[in-house]
Amino acid sequence: MTKNLPRTVLAGAIGNAIEFYDFIVYAYLATYFASQFFPTTDPVAALIASYGAFASGMVMRPVGGVIFGNIGDRIGRKVALQISVVLIAVPTLLIGLLPTYSSIGLWAPGLLILLRMLQGLSIGGEYSASIVFLIERSPPGRRGFIGSFSPMGAFGGLFLGTAISFLCIALLGESVMHEWGWRVPFVASAVLTLIGMIARYSLGQDNTQGLDKHKAPVREAFRNYWRNMLSIALANTATGIVSFVGFMFAVPWMVKNAGVDSSHALAINLCSLILVGLFAVLGGWLGDRVGRIQVARLGVFILLVGAWPAFMLFTVDHFVVKLLGGLILALGQGFFVGPLCASMAALLPKHVRVTGISFGYSLSVGIFGGFAPMLTEYLMARQQMVMAPALVIMAGALVSLATLLWGSDWRHAPESFPEERS
Repeated sequence: MTKNLPRTVLAGAIGNAIEFYDFIVYAYLATYFASQFFPTTDPVAALIASYGAFASGMVMRPVGGVIFGNIGDRIGRKVALQISVVLIAVPTLLIGLLPTYSSIGLWAPGLLILLRMLQGLSIGGEYSASIVFLIERSPPGRRGFIGSFSPMGAFGGLFLGTAISFLCIALLGESVMHEWGWRVPFVASAVLTLIGMIARYSLGQDNTQGLDKHKAPVREAFRNYWRNMLSIALANTATGIVSFVGFMFAVPWMVKNAGVDSSHALAINLCSLILVGLFAVLGGWLGDRVGRIQVARLGVFILLVGAWPAFMLFTVDHFVVKLLGGLILALGQGFFVGPLCASMAALLPKHVRVTGISFGYSLSVGIFGGFAPMLTEYLMARQQMVMAPALVIMAGALVSLATLLWGSDWRHAPESFPEERS
């Protein structure tokens, strides 16, 4: 593992970068293309409809989790990762080339939703398969650290998507972005995809020892390990909410509700995304030394008590103070998701590990993370709840913290794998 560590980590994390790049680009640019696919006299309704299309892709994630979990547990983790990186990329590229409502009528929103659903299907097993891939190739004492590169890759994708989106806005201007400029970041994802394909197809043989290709891992997981999958789902309630509300809504929220210049808001968010990736790795490293579940609990507790102060700090007319708000969210999310990766893998035996994590994680992120942006936009626009992002984050963090504290699987979460304990 040590000899090929950089290549292995890149191969495991690159798909997550592509996944989160796509989702953050869609979220940021929805205001530019919403009316082109969902024409309406009410701009808020068009925006909510575009977030509905966003949610449709997230809802497909549990289905994809079952499909790719089956592939990963029956054939191998490497095969699942190779297929998923291609199936994530193709719909992203096609969205950038898709004709609008004025050209093909109702086919435009229909195709957009279909492409989002295909993305969700392929993404469903990506994050979980990468976690298992990395952790199974790492020594027991470094599983938290190595596994944390999966969320680091995800936040790297958020960083790239944010940077490229706002670079396009700055260079092309508002009018061009509304006309065709929104397509550029989607098409640009092809470069990231090429890197991912090369990294994954250059890997050596997958370790399939311990996998029974004649069994049905999906049936086995749902029959004997459904409690573990439910525990994983509830623990991850805050994962997607913080990623898509805390870091996706931060820039437009600061611009609209705090009167912050868009360039300053972007700089704060980019710094936060760098920090959350670093904190995820630090959290994984600390988890290997003091206990992974303890560090994860600390992280989600920071999110619970810190979300409201973080958004309040975003309103203070001082750049460094606003940056402190981003630091709070980054610290909480990084310490939460970094060590949680290895903890999830330790709950399930090898022959159902990808399936169990994929379905549990995807179900939670698909439902809560998928609908959280739409709910937040509704609460802000229709109910005039300015602090809605903080409230939504706090609600998700409360569920995750309660699960990690009192859930039967998490009270004494194992550090080793089941096959090592037998």
